[in-house]
Amino acid sequence: MDLNTTFWFFEKVKDDNLCLLYNGLISDDITNKLIELSEYNINNIEGLSKMRKKASFLMAECFQNIIRHGEMVTDLEKHTNNSFFLTRNWNDIYCIASGNLIMKKNIATIESQLKVVNSLSKDELKDLYLQVLEHNEISGKGGAGLGLIEMARKSGHKLQFLFEDYNKSVSYFYNQILLHEEDPSEELPTSHAPISEAVFLHKKMIEKNILVVQKGDFAQESILPVLKIIDNNLKHVFENSSSKKRIFHIIVELLQNISKHCCKNQKISEGIILLGRSNKGYIINTGNYIENSKVEVLRNHLTKLNSMSKEDLKSLYFSKLKERYIPESNGAGIGLIDLARKIATPFVFNFHPIDDQKSFFSIHIVA
Repeated sequence: MDLNTTFWFFEKVKDDNLCLLYNGLISDDITNKLIELSEYNINNIEGLSKMRKKASFLMAECFQNIIRHGEMVTDLEKHTNNSFFLTRNWNDIYCIASGNLIMKKNIATIESQLKVVNSLSKDELKDLYLQVLEHNEISGKGGAGLGLIEMARKSGHKLQFLFEDYNKSVSYFYNQILLHEEDPSEELPTSHAPISEAVFLHKKMIEKNILVVQKGDFAQESILPVLKIIDNNLKHVFENSSSKKRIFHIIVELLQNISKHCCKNQKISEGIILLGRSNKGYIINTGNYIENSKVEVLRNHLTKLNSMSKEDLKSLYFSKLKERYIPESNGAGIGLIDLARKIATPFVFNFHPIDDQKSFFSIHIVA
């Protein structure tokens, strides 16, 4: 994952109110925190809060599908399994997608179940659900798992699905659901959010070795849910507690930098964060809009920090720290100074002009 990856992802999801992408192992802990973070975002977007319970149920069912189908994959292939999860929102439409490895021999059964579910009306889905629940047996219409039936019932829309080759014995199984608050009974055209777009984003994450992408509001109060995923649920990616603590600190500073200095859009601190891995360690990228009038000041500040020794950075940091207690002094840039002290390599950054008012500022750090 390089610096340009940040702008690439931001361009793909810039019209989203929120977007959360996760590529990695799925466990109960990670499931709970991903749902919690998604719920937080839903509650903070006007018009979406009514969908919170329904969206949470559908997310949980997606995770259960990943776990159920993952259990059928051989131990060797489980080892390399990168499950995928996505939530996105545009206006009053909410999108949930997931992807996981399945044995190819199971594709025909799963595809048959999905076709049955998609062929039924709301009342027929209810009847089928009760039948399967009561008898725990395959329906005369071809059968379907309770999870898939409930996903169709709760969303009110047909389930999108796709199978992509992984190797000779295993394929990726992707499925996607849309929620529409205005008129849940009105079928949404798949062209609005084709499942192929979710697959495309997942492939990019695999290619760039990215674990998490989140685009949304990074106002000070919304930083905590993001940190919970890193702190509590990505522990398996850290070799030791000191590396986790260092990465955690870098993420805090970068998210606070977005919160304080980005162009506000109706009081929303819009930005994007990517967490990935490389041979050298872990990579944290962030990006946000910045006013053009502030570009040169920030560019000069970062260039100066990159040119300083660790000893000089330490002196500058404590000097700025003292300024915080001096009236009419703001101790400007202290977070970036502290970051420069703690990272092994210089900042890699870029300013991409957008229009006459703003540019897209991205920064890349190897921890």
